[in-house]
Amino acid sequence: MQSHLWTVLGMVAGTCTTACFVPQVWKLWREGDTAAISRRMYIVLMAAFALWMVHGVMIASAPIIIFNALNLLLSGAVLALKLRGTPAAPAA
Repeated sequence: MQSHLWTVLGMVAGTCTTACFVPQVWKLWREGDTAAISRRMYIVLMAAFALWMVHGVMIASAPIIIFNALNLLLSGAVLALKLRGTPAAPAA
């Protein structure tokens, strides 16, 4: 496979991975209920994304760098909402 096809594959995979976080962040932002979110899991997940970013820099892989940076930001938003301890929104 030619190298640009590997990059395209990485971009598609990264898009799928990052797209998984967007609904989670959106739901937490709107509803505020973080009771079911594991703080420890998101701390470990953020460490993993940071390490993958370092790996991406070391091998000069744009998809690894870009999407792990985005995932780090999104998982950081989830963790921030969890730490903020926003109470559940009142029922309408």
